[in-house]
Amino acid sequence: MNNERLRILLEQYFNDTIGSDDCRELLNYLNNNPGEVFNAVDEDVLNLEGAPAFDGIQAQKVLAGIKADSRFGQNEEEETIVPLFVKGSIFKLHAVWVKIAAAVLIFGTIGFYFIQRQKMAAGQNETAAARPAKILPGGNKAILTLANGKSIVLDSAGNGALASTGKSQVNKVGDGKLVYDALPEAAHVGVNAVLYNTLTIPPGGQYQVVLPDGTEVWLNSSSSLSYPTEFSGNERRVKLTGEAYFEVAKNKDKPFYVEMNNTQIRVLGTHFDVSAYSDDSEITTTLLEGSVQVSKYSKQALLKPGQQAVVGNITDNIAVAKVNTNTAVAWKNGYFVFDDEDIATIMKKVSRWYNADVEYKGDFNGLRFGGTFARSKSITELLKNLEQIGKVHFKITGRRITVMQ
Repeated sequence: MNNERLRILLEQYFNDTIGSDDCRELLNYLNNNPGEVFNAVDEDVLNLEGAPAFDGIQAQKVLAGIKADSRFGQNEEEETIVPLFVKGSIFKLHAVWVKIAAAVLIFGTIGFYFIQRQKMAAGQNETAAARPAKILPGGNKAILTLANGKSIVLDSAGNGALASTGKSQVNKVGDGKLVYDALPEAAHVGVNAVLYNTLTIPPGGQYQVVLPDGTEVWLNSSSSLSYPTEFSGNERRVKLTGEAYFEVAKNKDKPFYVEMNNTQIRVLGTHFDVSAYSDDSEITTTLLEGSVQVSKYSKQALLKPGQQAVVGNITDNIAVAKVNTNTAVAWKNGYFVFDDEDIATIMKKVSRWYNADVEYKGDFNGLRFGGTFARSKSITELLKNLEQIGKVHFKITGRRITVMQ
């Protein structure tokens, strides 16, 4: 297990969003590799920023309580559950253990951290299909479709070389990242055709790809990017649906173009975010540094850093305004940032990331929300916070979220 995978599992574990299979994977790994947790756990994983200080005695009491929890007793009819971080020296007062103890106290209950055992009481006939599905936060998920039609599910593929395509070799270099490297000339003799690959992100997914020219692209949920495996000629072109953040490699002699729904962005080398979902009424381009030209048909607009261009899907009008760029790229940094947004806009973002369906019961006109929430948090915690700041209520049934007054 690589360090990034371990961090993701630990964060989901502490947030109570981890599935039973992933939880077993985590517990088994740490039981056999207890020292790895010291490299993977920090304040970001535990979300302990601003937490009160805890001394060694308090930490020892909490950890002793964990070890003494009655749920760790074995039952012949149930599988053995191994408590997290128990092997060897559970009472060792290392700084990381103090942080873990602090996290336990902050979240309010020791039981928050354990796998819930399946209920096997007599007379209970509940089936897996009848139990409501648990809505979990998204993660690094994507499907790579090669020019020959072959599809590779990246979240289940191992690290290393995945395929040779055209004059490039595509490599998975870590959890959530692809890199295209140029092949030696001898490896692609006779290959002249420009081949296209497509990276598709499902609902509840995200992924990063480094294109053959060195351009880095982060893709949000329900998005796809089509791109050549070699940028030949005097320009670089890709096609986008959904949302992506680009850090375009500078090349003044070969401009970079992003195409989506009759709208085009032209850059030489810069950082910007584009949101172009087919179910949204507009395309937004937000510039962080450099400059970009946004065009649709005969209309054009040149953006400066800190500006955003909004293009209607059914018009060619381009509206430019100064915005807070942090809001536009919050998703890439692991957050939802809602800036005076209506509930429908918010729930569209939520449904894409948590892969959930949404229905509405009531009139929510005029109701707007603001706030920042970590995308790693459980759906129940996010919805509870929205309930606290607005006149809205939520009900979860399976994978469906009902928004009510």
